[in-house]
Amino acid sequence: MASCFAQEDESIVRFSNGDQLSGTALGLSLEQLNWKSEVLKEPAEFDLKQVVDLSMPASLPKDASKAAHEATLRLTNGDTVKGQLVGLSDDEIRISTWFAGELSFRRVIVKSVEISRLSEVFYRGPTSMEEWTRTGESDSWSYKSGALHSTGAGGIAKNVDFPAECRISFEAAWRGAFRPRIVLFSDDITSQTPKSGYEMVFQGNSVHVKKAGNNSWLGHSSNTGDLRQNEKARIEIRASIKSGKILLFVDGEFVEMWQDDDLDSSKFGKGFHINTQDNAPLRISEIKVSGWDGYTDDVPNGGERLPNLNFRGGLDFEETDNESMAQTESQSEGRMQLLNGDSIDGEILEIEDEMILVKTPLAEAKFPVARLKNILMKPADMETPKRYKGDVRATLADGSRMVFRLDRVEGEKLIGFSQNFGDAQFLKNSFKQIEFNIYDRGLEEIRLRDDW
Repeated sequence: MASCFAQEDESIVRFSNGDQLSGTALGLSLEQLNWKSEVLKEPAEFDLKQVVDLSMPASLPKDASKAAHEATLRLTNGDTVKGQLVGLSDDEIRISTWFAGELSFRRVIVKSVEISRLSEVFYRGPTSMEEWTRTGESDSWSYKSGALHSTGAGGIAKNVDFPAECRISFEAAWRGAFRPRIVLFSDDITSQTPKSGYEMVFQGNSVHVKKAGNNSWLGHSSNTGDLRQNEKARIEIRASIKSGKILLFVDGEFVEMWQDDDLDSSKFGKGFHINTQDNAPLRISEIKVSGWDGYTDDVPNGGERLPNLNFRGGLDFEETDNESMAQTESQSEGRMQLLNGDSIDGEILEIEDEMILVKTPLAEAKFPVARLKNILMKPADMETPKRYKGDVRATLADGSRMVFRLDRVEGEKLIGFSQNFGDAQFLKNSFKQIEFNIYDRGLEEIRLRDDW
């Protein structure tokens, strides 16, 4: 049975001989891909044995999750699955997902569970070139397959309804050196050099921040070797016009924090700019602007703590730090780390309506799941799931990445099976990429090849 994959935006299919074709996926069965392209006189059927992967401009629906937290499960086979934690025991972990409903994972295939707080999303994109304003005279920017591409010096900008404290994250890929200038909170999106806001300047592996419109540098420059050694990274900037703090994370690792001690003289707007300084190819995708609570609890020596939690029963929590937890692994087994650095040990009795009920040796404690940082689970004999003929590797719009056996296609659903979570029905529009023939080592070079 085939399924209609018709989309307004173009997709890309890559083949085992190295060819690739842009167009629209009209249908998918277990054996064939029905493809429409401008270079073809009529739609064509391609044997999936010759297909390396299919990339589609998937995006998260606006109502994908209204939860206060997100749980990230990292599995023994390298899969990463995101959702909301709804149950946890010694045998299984259950999460609720927007793409496949509730999924249950066997404890022996889950390496770790990380919790992060979710906040309102103010922008997610890009979705087209039309939503951006070109700055300067250059026409170097274009939009293709869900990403912004630059091949020359120039800038683009757009107004974003920034909250006073926000997170700005995006995927960046480049050739040569990474040298963009990112401007936040400007009041003029028509200018490549606005006079307000903050400007973060990347120079290879060096990063520094200044007030836009002048040479008032904040603090000192910082180095990150990852940006020199690699040509791809997840960039996250946290900024507050309440405290004047600006933080940079690269691939989830803290790099530096800058402080504006003269907020009274600063002017702020809604402008977000991406400027390029040379002809080196640059690709920006998966931009997300969301709220930030302003805390720096996950920054080394951040010096700030979350407010004390009020637990039922007046329970006092053991103060821990990274060093003490690393010294004795047995002390951390089965414990739950909280965002403020505390930890709690006990049996999870219930997770309901974003609240978790824990039975400890002293009393029962009930608190928001969003206050957790991670769960340090008790040791188990870990397992790796079996490989199946027909396995595909899927990357979803929220960053989840998983392997499952593709069993059938029914209407708007892809039906699959994995030892990790059993049978599941996936929304077809949730997929950003589907890789086929994933155990054929001869195709690895093509898989790793980037489309510029």
